[in-house]
Amino acid sequence: MKSFLAINRRNMGLYFRDFSAVFFSLLSMLIVIFLMVFFLGDVTGSAILDILKLIPGRGGEEDAALCKDIVFLWTCAGIITINASTVTHSFYSNMIKDRTGNRLNSLMVMPVNRSVFVLGYVSSSWITGVMMSVFTLIVTEIIGVIKGVDILPVETQLKMLLLIMVNTFVFSSIMFLFASMVKSQSAWSGIGIVLGTLAGFLGGIYFPIGQMSPAMQKMIKFFPFIYSTSAMRKIMLNPVEDTLFDGTPELMRRELDKLMGMDLFFGKNQLSQGSKVGILMAVGVVFVILSTIHITYSKKKDR
Repeated sequence: MKSFLAINRRNMGLYFRDFSAVFFSLLSMLIVIFLMVFFLGDVTGSAILDILKLIPGRGGEEDAALCKDIVFLWTCAGIITINASTVTHSFYSNMIKDRTGNRLNSLMVMPVNRSVFVLGYVSSSWITGVMMSVFTLIVTEIIGVIKGVDILPVETQLKMLLLIMVNTFVFSSIMFLFASMVKSQSAWSGIGIVLGTLAGFLGGIYFPIGQMSPAMQKMIKFFPFIYSTSAMRKIMLNPVEDTLFDGTPELMRRELDKLMGMDLFFGKNQLSQGSKVGILMAVGVVFVILSTIHITYSKKKDR
């Protein structure tokens, strides 16, 4: 236990002492928020409003304001998901520095089980990622209040916290396996560039999954991003959707949820929230196991 806690304290201390790493790991959040606030949000919100106008008496100023709220919260949920991946990637940069500086070998000879070593790194990354994701949630809510969006109910915020914890665990596990394989800082930076480029598309942030081609929709379901964004969006948007779709046919809400990626399907079977969380947890556990096997094998190979 002492070794486990020591690894956590060391890694978190290294990360938070590097203010540039903290800033740039949050930079993608700021960029996407400003893009949606000033450019992309109006387009998507107008599309939703046009559908509501098909119902007599709907599509007025109140509905227009709610549509903007939906687009804003929809974007924020995606940002929180992707932020977990960028923060954990940035966090493991210190692991790469340890390897290139020959400090990782000293840590590896500690008289502890390889699983403790892996869990120590993953847990410190997880704690850091949760902290930064909660900070992101707070920032987005503050921006939302400025824009006139109601503060999320306490129940919704608690559910979001649980999803943030699950989501961050997944990406902490995935990034550790990749970091344990990478040998240089330049290669790790390259992975970060690819991650930043693809994450928005794989998570359905830049445009809804319903606007993708059928082949693209199938492909992104092989990646955990879409399950996280879908689960978070379902929770964050539920209060606003209850108001917006009050008095409208239930089919309208179901079709929008499908188009915007709040509801995911395998064939004709809709995934429940529990199924999405289960998939994420399974991915995280699998990568922890793979990381333990890799670290153990690599250590024996280096002897």
